[in-house]
Amino acid sequence: MRQAKEAKDLDEKNKADMKELKKANKLYNDRIAEEKRKKAARDREAQAKAKADERKAINARNEQRKKDKNARDAQKAVPQSQRGKRKASQSTAPRKKQNRSVAAARSGVVDAPRSPTPPPKYNSRGRKIAPRKRLQ
Repeated sequence: MRQAKEAKDLDEKNKADMKELKKANKLYNDRIAEEKRKKAARDREAQAKAKADERKAINARNEQRKKDKNARDAQKAVPQSQRGKRKASQSTAPRKKQNRSVAAARSGVVDAPRSPTPPPKYNSRGRKIAPRKRLQ
């Protein structure tokens, strides 16, 4: 009976110890999880700050590029204005009407006879180049 009581007391003591250990373990795990959350939050903030700094640097570079481009464009614009106005293209002269052969014959004007065909031309290989058909 005494042994049974001792065994029962020992069992209860073990249960109480296990309960304490579980409680301590839960507190420990909660503390670890809280530290992880805090670390993750710090990392997010640091990353957001780094991203904002990088974005700020990129925007500054873009602004500088725009200023440089505007300065270059302003330099280019000055000589163009000194050139003056663009000259308008002029219309071509009207074509002279060709006399018709019948009308020319009636009026008594006769064309001069055609000149004989020009002598043939030779290319670099020694072959004759045919004269244009218009001249024949």
